[in-house]
Formats: sequence, structure tokens, C-alpha cells
Amino acid sequence: MRLKKVKAGRKGNLNVATEVFQMAPSLHMVEVRKAKGDTLEFHKFYKHLSTCLDDVVWKTEEDMQETK
Repeated sequence: MRLKKVKAGRKGNLNVATEVFQMAPSLHMVEVRKAKGDTLEFHKFYKHLSTCLDDVVWKTEEDMQETK
């Protein structure tokens, strides 16, 4: 994954680390975490990413209740 932003945030450029785990042959888990940069910028990025992946992300019943 590559991010590109012309202007750096308050704490420099945002670096995001991702790691993919294969839980089963047809089930993968992706860890997305901030490696460097502004936490607020990371939350904006993560919210946008989550919205874009809504169709493929598995959610628990608890997660579904929180979104209501």
C-alpha cells in the first residue's frame, strides 16, 4: 500500500504499516497501524479505508450494533 500526500501533517508524513495474516485458505486478516505521523491524519485515513472496504470486511454482531 502506498500513500501520497503533498503536504505533511503536524508530525511529518503519515506512514502506515500493514500486515496480512492467512487465518484459513479463504480467510485473511489485515492489520493496519500507524507507524509514524499524526494520529488524527491516521484516523481520517483509516475511516476512509474502512468505508471503501465495507463490502468485504467481516463484522461481529457487536460491531453491527455499534453502527446503529
